[in-house]
Amino acid sequence: MTNSTSAPSLSHFQVVAVCRKTGKPQFASVTAPSQVDADDFVADVQPDWIVIRDNSDLRFQQINFAPCDHCGHDFPVDELVPCAVEPDFHFCGDCAGKLSA
Repeated sequence: MTNSTSAPSLSHFQVVAVCRKTGKPQFASVTAPSQVDADDFVADVQPDWIVIRDNSDLRFQQINFAPCDHCGHDFPVDELVPCAVEPDFHFCGDCAGKLSA
Protein backbone atom coordinates (compact mmCIF):
# COMPACT_ATOMS: atom_id res chain seq x y z
CA MET A 1 0.00 0.00 0.00
CA THR A 2 1.38 3.37 -0.93
CA ASN A 3 0.35 6.69 0.49
CA SER A 4 0.07 9.36 -2.10
CA THR A 5 -0.04 13.00 -1.17
CA SER A 6 -0.45 15.54 -3.88
CA ALA A 7 1.26 18.87 -3.64
CA PRO A 8 -0.85 21.93 -4.37
CA SER A 9 -0.45 23.28 -7.87
CA LEU A 10 1.86 26.26 -8.07
CA SER A 11 1.46 29.38 -10.16
CA HIS A 12 3.41 32.59 -10.65
CA PHE A 13 2.07 35.63 -8.81
CA GLN A 14 3.12 39.26 -8.85
CA VAL A 15 3.56 40.89 -5.46
CA VAL A 16 3.63 44.68 -5.16
CA ALA A 17 5.09 46.40 -2.12
CA VAL A 18 6.50 49.71 -0.90
CA CYS A 19 9.87 49.93 0.87
CA ARG A 20 9.43 51.33 4.38
CA LYS A 21 12.81 53.08 4.27
CA THR A 22 12.80 54.61 0.79
CA GLY A 23 9.10 54.71 -0.13
CA LYS A 24 9.95 53.24 -3.53
CA PRO A 25 7.70 50.62 -5.12
CA GLN A 26 8.98 47.05 -5.06
CA PHE A 27 7.93 44.16 -7.27
CA ALA A 28 8.44 40.43 -6.89
CA SER A 29 7.43 37.43 -8.97
CA VAL A 30 6.75 34.50 -6.65
CA THR A 31 5.79 30.90 -7.32
CA ALA A 32 3.16 29.89 -4.76
CA PRO A 33 -0.17 28.04 -4.40
CA SER A 34 -2.14 31.31 -4.17
CA GLN A 35 -1.81 35.10 -4.23
CA VAL A 36 -2.30 35.19 -0.46
CA ASP A 37 0.58 32.73 0.03
CA ALA A 38 2.80 34.78 -2.30
CA ASP A 39 1.94 37.99 -0.39
CA ASP A 40 2.58 36.29 2.96
CA PHE A 41 5.91 34.88 1.76
CA VAL A 42 7.17 38.27 0.59
CA ALA A 43 5.97 39.94 3.80
CA ASP A 44 7.92 37.35 5.84
CA VAL A 45 11.09 37.43 3.72
CA GLN A 46 11.20 41.22 3.24
CA PRO A 47 10.15 42.79 6.58
CA ASP A 48 11.12 46.26 5.26
CA TRP A 49 8.48 45.97 2.54
CA ILE A 50 4.84 46.89 3.03
CA VAL A 51 2.96 44.43 0.83
CA ILE A 52 0.02 45.91 -1.04
CA ARG A 53 -2.80 43.40 -0.88
CA ASP A 54 -6.19 43.41 -2.60
CA ASN A 55 -9.06 45.07 -0.73
CA SER A 56 -11.43 42.12 -0.63
CA ASP A 57 -11.22 42.21 3.16
CA LEU A 58 -12.09 45.92 3.14
CA ARG A 59 -15.11 45.34 0.91
CA PHE A 60 -16.35 42.77 3.43
CA GLN A 61 -15.98 45.26 6.28
CA GLN A 62 -17.85 47.97 4.37
CA ILE A 63 -20.84 45.68 3.97
CA ASN A 64 -21.17 45.65 7.76
CA PHE A 65 -21.47 49.45 8.00
CA ALA A 66 -24.57 51.55 7.42
CA PRO A 67 -25.43 55.23 7.92
CA CYS A 68 -27.45 56.55 10.81
CA ASP A 69 -30.72 57.83 9.31
CA HIS A 70 -30.54 60.94 11.52
CA CYS A 71 -26.92 62.20 11.45
CA GLY A 72 -25.74 60.33 8.33
CA HIS A 73 -22.49 59.02 9.84
CA ASP A 74 -21.50 55.38 9.21
CA PHE A 75 -21.64 52.90 12.08
CA PRO A 76 -21.32 49.12 12.40
CA VAL A 77 -24.74 47.66 11.59
CA ASP A 78 -24.96 45.88 14.95
CA GLU A 79 -24.62 49.25 16.75
CA LEU A 80 -27.58 50.87 14.99
CA VAL A 81 -30.94 50.94 16.79
CA PRO A 82 -34.14 50.41 14.77
CA CYS A 83 -36.78 53.11 15.11
CA ALA A 84 -39.76 51.99 17.23
CA VAL A 85 -42.24 53.72 14.90
CA GLU A 86 -40.61 53.06 11.51
CA PRO A 87 -38.41 49.90 11.67
CA ASP A 88 -36.75 50.71 8.31
CA PHE A 89 -35.00 53.68 9.95
CA HIS A 90 -31.90 53.00 12.07
CA PHE A 91 -30.15 55.38 14.43
CA CYS A 92 -26.77 55.46 16.16
CA GLY A 93 -26.76 55.38 19.96
CA ASP A 94 -26.32 59.15 20.30
CA CYS A 95 -29.17 60.02 17.93
CA ALA A 96 -31.45 57.34 19.39
CA GLY A 97 -30.89 58.87 22.84
CA LYS A 98 -31.58 62.41 21.58
CA LEU A 99 -34.71 61.40 19.67
CA SER A 100 -36.21 59.41 22.53
CA ALA A 101 -35.71 62.21 25.09
